[in-house]
Amino acid sequence: MFRLLLALFGAELRHVVRHAARRAAVTALLFGIGAILVGVSLLAFLVGAFLMLAARYDPVTAALVIAAFTLLIGLIFLLCALLRARRRPARSFGAYAAAAAPVAPPAVTPAAGLGVPPGSVPGAAPPASASSVIAIAAGAALVGLILGRRI
Repeated sequence: MFRLLLALFGAELRHVVRHAARRAAVTALLFGIGAILVGVSLLAFLVGAFLMLAARYDPVTAALVIAAFTLLIGLIFLLCALLRARRRPARSFGAYAAAAAPVAPPAVTPAAGLGVPPGSVPGAAPPASASSVIAIAAGAALVGLILGRRI
């Protein structure tokens, strides 16, 4: 009886795995065909844009405009990929471990009673890092450039 149940379970497991593999293969094939068709349509769009710009301007200017456009879009995608590829440090479960461990009583000092480190102003915001200030300034400059072009 036990051998029959194991055989039935094994057959069911093989069926599920085979079905999942077939489904994954079909999904990958559909994604591949879709990516090829999107690539062909983008190429056709670039050819059409080149012909339109070449009729309005000269062919060299049209080629430079399209090259600059594709370079800019490509750099944006690469920057997004680099930012996503950066690994953040793994989250530790220190809060759970700290809740399980006994807590020592804090040392009582006048500054510790307020919860403020000595020498700092209570209620003040922490200082901003240089990278966040540069990022905010670059974003503001980019928004200003875009809005200035539209007016």
